Amino acid sequence: MTLDSPNRTRIISRRQVLLAAARGGMAVTVGSLLAACGQPASAPPSAPAPAATTAPQPAGAAAPQAGPGGFANVGTLKLLMSSHFVPAYDTWFDQWAKDWGTKNNVEVQADHILSSDLAAKNAAEVAAGGGHDLYKLTRNGEPILYYNVMVDVSDLTKQIGEARGGWIPFAETLGFLEGAWHAVPEYFIDFPALYRKDIFDANGLAPVDTWDDLMKAGTLLKSKGNPIGIAINQKSNDANNTWTGVLWSHGGSVVAADGKTVALDSPETRQMLTYAIELYNKTMTNEVLSWDDTGNNLLLASGRGSWIQNPISALRTIEHDTPDLAEKIFVSNTPAGPKGRMTSVTANSWVIAKWAGSVPAAKALLLDYYAILPEGIKASQGYNQPVLKDLRKKPMAILGEEAKLNVLQDFDQVIHAVGYPGPPTAAAGEVESNWIIPLMVARAVNDGDINAAVEWGTQKIEAIYSKYT
Repeated sequence: MTLDSPNRTRIISRRQVLLAAARGGMAVTVGSLLAACGQPASAPPSAPAPAATTAPQPAGAAAPQAGPGGFANVGTLKLLMSSHFVPAYDTWFDQWAKDWGTKNNVEVQADHILSSDLAAKNAAEVAAGGGHDLYKLTRNGEPILYYNVMVDVSDLTKQIGEARGGWIPFAETLGFLEGAWHAVPEYFIDFPALYRKDIFDANGLAPVDTWDDLMKAGTLLKSKGNPIGIAINQKSNDANNTWTGVLWSHGGSVVAADGKTVALDSPETRQMLTYAIELYNKTMTNEVLSWDDTGNNLLLASGRGSWIQNPISALRTIEHDTPDLAEKIFVSNTPAGPKGRMTSVTANSWVIAKWAGSVPAAKALLLDYYAILPEGIKASQGYNQPVLKDLRKKPMAILGEEAKLNVLQDFDQVIHAVGYPGPPTAAAGEVESNWIIPLMVARAVNDGDINAAVEWGTQKIEAIYSKYT
C-alpha cells in the first residue's frame, strides 16, 4: 500500500512459500492463539460489563471533553498501531500524542509496526493476556473477534457520535455487538482503482467500470507491456479486499445472511474463480503471487503498470516522488460485477484492553483525539475516510477539494464488513485474519482446479465456524 514509510522493511515471500501455504495451511493461525488464551470452542462469551475503572461522563455532554479525571500517576500508556501508509500522518499523530502526554503527565508510547505483521502481533498479545493498553485494529472483523478481552466503550462512542452527527451504518459493524460497543471506529480506507489515464487514452480505452471491462482492457495492455496488478497471496490486506469484493460482486459469499451457514461452495464462487484464473493469466505477471501490500504500488510507480486497486496512498507517494507520473494517474470506482458494485475495505478502530493500566486515561486520550479528528484526516491527505456523519458532508475535506478524488466522497455506499451478507461475527473476523479467500484464489490460479480450491476453502471456513456454534 505504500512505498516509503519510516522504519519500514519490504517483505516479499517467495512464490514457493506462498503456494505451499495455499496448499497446506495458514500463515497466521489466529484461532489457535485465541484458544491458547481460553476462548471457548463454542459460542463467543457474552459482552463484558463496563470496566469498574471507567470514569463517569458529564451528563448532557455535547462534545468530546479532555481528561475525565481519575488517572493521576498513570505512568505510560502504550499504543499499538500499524505504520500509516501516508507517513505524514504518523509524524502528526506522534507529535500530538507527545503533546497530549505532556499536558496530562502521561508518557504516551505509540508503537507503529508493519501492517502485514499487525494481525499476528494482536493475536499474540491477546493469547498472552497482556502487552499494550490501546490497540488500533486494522481489520474490520477484529473488534468482534477480540471483543471478550476489550473494555466496553459505549460511553465513548455515544459521546463522540453525538458530537459529530452520529455514525454511518458501516461504523456499527465495527465493534457493536450484543447491545454494546467494544471498539471506537475511526475510519475506513477506500479501495478504488488507480489507473494510467494516458495509457488508457492511447489505446482507446474508457476507465474500467466493471470486472469484465478490466478483463478486456487488461488483456490488451498486458500485450503491450503494461500489465495490471492484484496481489494473490497471504499477509496482504489488498488481496483480502480485492478478492472478497470480486466474490461478493459475483453473488458469492463466505456465509449466508444468517451469519452462521457457510455458503462458499456455490456456483457463484466457481464463477468468480473461473474469472480469477482468466484474469490472472491474461492480464498479470506471476510477480503478484509474491507481493505484500507494497507490490502493486511499486508496479504503478515503475511506470510499467496500467491499473491497480489500492487506496490513494499509492498516488500520494508517487506525487511526492515522481510528480510527472502522478499527473497521469487517475482514480475510478471499484469495479462492478454481475451482482453489483461492492468491496471489502480495511477499517481502523480503537480498542482498550481489559489489562490496560488505566482505562480512564485511555478513554481521555481517545476523547481528546476524536475532538481534533479533522486534523488527522488532513494529515492523512484524504486517506482516512471518516465514519462520522458530519465529517462526510460534502464537500469533504481533501476528497471534495481535489477533482481526481471527488468520486471517493460516496465510497461509503459500496462497502461492506466481513460476514456480508450477514452480520459481522467473530468467525467472519477469523476467516479474514487467516486470508482464506485470497489463498483459495492462489490455489485455483496455480493448478486450475476450481473444485479442489472451493473444497479447501470450505473445509477451512467450516472448521472456523464450527467453533462458534
